[in-house]
Amino acid sequence: MLTLKGDERVLDVATGTGRVARPVAKRLNGGRVIGVDQALAMLDVGHQHQEPIPAYDQSAGAADALPFKSNSFDRAFVSFSLHHFGNPSGVVHEVLRVLKNGGRFVVLDPVIEEAKDSVDVALEAKVNRVFRRTHGNDFRFHTASSIQRMLTKAGFRIPRSNVMSYSFNQEGMDGIPTGRHWLEVAEELETEAPELAERMKKTYFTWHRHGDHVHVKGSFSYALITGVKPA
Repeated sequence: MLTLKGDERVLDVATGTGRVARPVAKRLNGGRVIGVDQALAMLDVGHQHQEPIPAYDQSAGAADALPFKSNSFDRAFVSFSLHHFGNPSGVVHEVLRVLKNGGRFVVLDPVIEEAKDSVDVALEAKVNRVFRRTHGNDFRFHTASSIQRMLTKAGFRIPRSNVMSYSFNQEGMDGIPTGRHWLEVAEELETEAPELAERMKKTYFTWHRHGDHVHVKGSFSYALITGVKPA
């Protein structure tokens, strides 16, 4: 979705340790990936890989106040981080600013389902409250359409938007991204709000405890959305 030719200057927003920058950098021939993150400890880990990431540079900085000149990147992406930003619309505007005309911005993020009624709204609020205990007060799950609206409002054109599902049917939450927190939500709802627990089962996953074990079955969704800065 980045449509790389190989010579692009690519911005990795909230690069962390560079785990997504690595496969992107391998697609370049003459181009470079520049990763920006305000977590210096994460950048340090990324800098010390035994196998250095090719064509990769790092910069410390906030995603909603990028330390780069306007119109200086051909491509940009943010992977599994948008839901952590306290000012996501500010991040999107900053990416638009630093992209060249015609540049592409790809967002990959876990998403929740669109709220259809007050029960869905209450369930979304509960999910976010539980996740904030671990991930901080800025945490907020978006929907695929809210991400598209955010990009469109900033000035991006949206040529492509995909929503993919990650299905599971297993004992325990091992291997399921943020699965432990989702199970925490589910088990609290069972005792606090049975109506919300039933909606959770219909929308996301079911869970059945047997002894010290729990069987889970369902799916979570991820949005992969491309925005293009108008030429």
